[in-house]
Amino acid sequence: MEFQSQPMANTLFGFVEISGSNNTTLDASNVVQIDRKFVGPAARVIPFVRYMSKKSHPVARWAYPVSIRIEPYLGDATRSVIPRDPSRAVIGYDVAIVTITYGVNTQAIALWPEGWSVPHHRRGTWLELRLDSSGEFMQIESAAWEDNKAKDPAYPIPEHGSPALQLYIPQQRITVVWHGVPWVPKYLDFYVSKVNAKEFLGKPAETLLFENYSIQMETVLDLNYPVRWAVSCNFLYRCVQDHGPHGWNEELRRDGWRRVFVRTVYGLRPRYDSADFNRLFR
Repeated sequence: MEFQSQPMANTLFGFVEISGSNNTTLDASNVVQIDRKFVGPAARVIPFVRYMSKKSHPVARWAYPVSIRIEPYLGDATRSVIPRDPSRAVIGYDVAIVTITYGVNTQAIALWPEGWSVPHHRRGTWLELRLDSSGEFMQIESAAWEDNKAKDPAYPIPEHGSPALQLYIPQQRITVVWHGVPWVPKYLDFYVSKVNAKEFLGKPAETLLFENYSIQMETVLDLNYPVRWAVSCNFLYRCVQDHGPHGWNEELRRDGWRRVFVRTVYGLRPRYDSADFNRLFR
């Protein structure tokens, strides 16, 4: 099988998919693996690879390139040019074969839980959702035994450390991992220790506390610059459904749930300032 060294007419970047391509392997561990093979002029292989690395499979739209292999086509119709300085150049070939392997990133395509809206995020990035359970014990000032509702001081009441004086409040640890971020924005520090000013991730206002964020390097299929950041934004969801909801700026008092304020040089302010979390991933 021979290929001419000149670009092939009427094809994008001069590359065509060859016979025997589009092999599909179904596997329980990674769902699917699809291999496609293309051949074309080596002089245009880089723009072709850059273009294809961002495109999903034409049939399996949920499958994206996970690896790309470029190799020279060796045949009677091809030529090679040996570099004079191997440290500054590589052997040049007329025709290249490109093998693109497609796979599935389940976290990127999975539907989020019902009622959870995916936050708006920067183009070229994607969000991963992680959930875990948590909770806290709250002291109850007005607790009393069932047969001592009148709070008779002579009647024995639980000691301070008794579970009868504690209310367990379920919480949820929510982590949104922002993948493919080219640089970590400084503005993230502004949101630390704040609560959501409006509904976010389907949670009512002031029930999500932005604890902090962590970062980790990751790689992507990008020939220009393959290094990105994964930014993990950690939230703590606290919501009491007692004629509520009651969030991070409310506590239980003898006369019921009340907002908590702290005295500052600017006057009385809520215990936690609020911010619009919908702009976190801009």
